[in-house]
Amino acid sequence: MSLGRVYQLSSAVTLVVLLALIADVSAEELADEPTVRRWVARLDADRKADRLRAEEELLKLGPAALKWLPEPGVLGTRSAVEAVRRVRVKLERLKAESAIEASRLTIGGMRTVAEVVPRLSQDTGNLVSAEDLPQNQFAGLIDLPEKPTFWQVVEAMTQQQPVTWRCEGTPARLRLSPLDMQRDKSESPTDVLAVTTSKAFRIALRSARPRNVVGEGAGQLMRLDFDVTAEPRLRPLFLKCAAADVRVTGLRESQPTDSTKEEAWFPYSSDSKIELTFGQGRRQLAFPVDYRLPAGGNWKSLSVIGQLSLETAAGEEPIDFPAGSDSRGVSRRRGGVTVRIVDWETDANANEQALTIRATVTYDTGGLAFESHRSWMLYNVAGLILPREKQTANNDLLKPAHAQSDLQPDGSIAVTYRFEKLPRSTNEYGLRYVAPTLILDLPIEFEFRNVPLHFTPPE
Repeated sequence: MSLGRVYQLSSAVTLVVLLALIADVSAEELADEPTVRRWVARLDADRKADRLRAEEELLKLGPAALKWLPEPGVLGTRSAVEAVRRVRVKLERLKAESAIEASRLTIGGMRTVAEVVPRLSQDTGNLVSAEDLPQNQFAGLIDLPEKPTFWQVVEAMTQQQPVTWRCEGTPARLRLSPLDMQRDKSESPTDVLAVTTSKAFRIALRSARPRNVVGEGAGQLMRLDFDVTAEPRLRPLFLKCAAADVRVTGLRESQPTDSTKEEAWFPYSSDSKIELTFGQGRRQLAFPVDYRLPAGGNWKSLSVIGQLSLETAAGEEPIDFPAGSDSRGVSRRRGGVTVRIVDWETDANANEQALTIRATVTYDTGGLAFESHRSWMLYNVAGLILPREKQTANNDLLKPAHAQSDLQPDGSIAVTYRFEKLPRSTNEYGLRYVAPTLILDLPIEFEFRNVPLHFTPPE
């Protein structure tokens, strides 16, 4: 049974520090390679004022400059090395912090599904698959606000067309499919009481179900089921929610829709705290919270105001290593992650077209120590790539045939990659490790107002 729907959108939080850095950048100033190299060269200037100016100008270019910042080994002086390190750390943090804000499409108004689907990926960086949709559904119309967020578009599509979605796969994606009203509507993420967004996350109140409490009579509790989903481009790791941080109130049938008449529902366990893991590759997580119902009945609606915490890996960066065995012993650091190549072993029996690479990966988590069941946090995309001068138009990342990871005593992860049947000699390739550079602990606020209730018998 559908229990009604309330859709609310919270405003994305503006990154003050990002605005401060880019406020005085002229429209003509672009973060292209010549510009970055020019300012990097001035980090070796004789005058301190010129060196400071160069560092400031690199920061003004924003995170787009990261791809052209050089490695420390090619810089001339210690001061230049330290300056580039400072610039890289600041820009990587900006990139990671901006990544958790809601992504937006650059279109709006009345659009067809065929117009909207490719823009969902192109404009937001999220991988979206619509191959399950029948051809006739692509002609369907969707009315969008101007520059809508990713989740606004998905929500509008599912409200205005018989479409549902699910998160799946590696790499993570949002798969659109036709909604079968008879078969899977109750299991669809669109069948919710209310939904809102905060930053790049969708928070839904899926259901409100009365429950019996043994020894305390019937209908004493209301179980609220929540659902949190990240945009596919992000990697949420852990969810934490304290019952004390979620305030729930109810309104009875006899009362007007007035917040002053709402009655508080208290948590069944006021000290309870939930900590759940998303697991490897998952972007969606559900959790329940129980609340005591005040005496009486005839509840017609509820309101929820709360906050939860999401530990999220963000700011994905490619970390490139020199070609061939020259990478052995090389260490690279980006943001809060350090990758070191321990061994580069070519299989001579395979005409130098098979390779085993061993590396260690370490994050500055600043939080709980890694445990064996959390090792997937450091298991990221890796593959072989040709040096720039040898790259072709179809220079895709060559993925390993086999990979494994092992937790180390110091909390790092040892990863081993096995590559086979390479089209070129192993010495022509370098390793590229693609990893989120920072793990952020994000406070996510949400609010649902006057959500209609339709009771079923208590469990």
